Amino acid sequence: MSEDPILSAFDRLVDGSRKRTLIASEERSATVGEVALLAGSVSTFVTTAGLPKDGIVALAAANGPGFFAGYLGLRRAGYKVLLVDWPIPDEAMRKTLHAIGAIGSLIVKRPWPRGPADFEFRSSAESGSSVDLPPDVSTIRLTSGSTGTPRGIIHTSEALLNDDRSLRKTMGLEDERALAAIPLSHAYGFASVFLPAITRGWTLIVPSSVGPFGASAAALAGEVTFLPTVPAYISSLLKLSRPPDLPDSVRLIISAGARLKPETALRFREHYDRDIHVFYGASEVGGIAYDRDGSAAVRGTMGTPVEGVGIELEPMDGDDQAVGTVVVRSGSAAVGYYPKPDKSLQGGRFVTSDVGRFELGELVLVGRVDSVINVRGKKVWPREVEAILEAVPGVDEAIVIRGSARDGSGDEVQALVATSGEVPSETALLGACRSQLEPYKVPRRLRVAGAVPRTSRGKPDFVAIRAALSKETT
Repeated sequence: MSEDPILSAFDRLVDGSRKRTLIASEERSATVGEVALLAGSVSTFVTTAGLPKDGIVALAAANGPGFFAGYLGLRRAGYKVLLVDWPIPDEAMRKTLHAIGAIGSLIVKRPWPRGPADFEFRSSAESGSSVDLPPDVSTIRLTSGSTGTPRGIIHTSEALLNDDRSLRKTMGLEDERALAAIPLSHAYGFASVFLPAITRGWTLIVPSSVGPFGASAAALAGEVTFLPTVPAYISSLLKLSRPPDLPDSVRLIISAGARLKPETALRFREHYDRDIHVFYGASEVGGIAYDRDGSAAVRGTMGTPVEGVGIELEPMDGDDQAVGTVVVRSGSAAVGYYPKPDKSLQGGRFVTSDVGRFELGELVLVGRVDSVINVRGKKVWPREVEAILEAVPGVDEAIVIRGSARDGSGDEVQALVATSGEVPSETALLGACRSQLEPYKVPRRLRVAGAVPRTSRGKPDFVAIRAALSKETT
């Protein structure tokens, strides 16, 4: 295996800052040197398994020194690391290992392991095989695509470091104390939090408990300066009768992973007297667009391209030539998909599934390629309808999808509306749509629920949403 630039950067950190705190919670902490020592023991531990070198090994670990040691130890031992969610059911792990051709998995039993006994190495049915991947591939992220079958996104360390450098330059990040509440196994957490820690020596603050109070307590105690989060967390804060404080030390809050509603951004600004900067990225290519001044969310945009990233709009069929498929060119792009390549990701170019337009140089996402609804030959973009429904008092979130008309006449607009407070009437919801939309854009089927069903990664669960919308009312 050629020298891994991520490992080289960590080695330099060890040489120069061994006693620096790398990761901490309210109760404990671990230094750079302690993590390096634990990673070395993990490397020795997995090497004794005798499995083929340069194979793929899945890493399942919660945020903590165990994730650090697991990733660094596997790379030190010569394995390519497949990042999976923690916790992951055994059957889901089995299917994932089979789909990717991984030779085994490293399970970290506790976030703050005491030694090798807290690491479990399991070989898989593929343990007798190796993989045919470029030698400089170091890390594999998971995506389910449109089929639900796991597939890998293969990255070189150099591309990952390119993304880290671009994001730090774009966001003005330096020597930060970052809240590590988002999973480090996810692309967002890995790029925005984990990589700067092991290459630059950022101190990561890990919440001791889940929920809004756990994250805010950790941020306060750790005096964090950088707080990456997601819209669901921001919404949960603002629903509380007395939202918890945020530390004065925080100088940058970013939101990614889903759309941040303008209303939520405004409420956050009013309560905390701070702006949230929105960030748009993808596992395949890293950072894409960023809100540099903290006002894009209020305008409903994603900001402007990240440093070194080019965004183009590929024309689509239809009358609106200003709208197109978002295509990204970047030095941070993954090598491709694995085990089955796809022309949508190759040569530093990624054709996303998002559809957007530019407004005064800022990217606005209007929907996804597979979400457009064709009603009697006319296109309906779900985002437009969702925005109107979400502006109705009492509505927390709206998801608009394509459904089949019950009379067999073709597609129709359907909507699931989530509300945790006073439930708005169907008359009010549809009335808001009829007053602002052409008739063909108004939902023909609408359901109200307490929350939008979500996957383990926090994304809307469209299988469950379709099932809820297909039920007949009684």
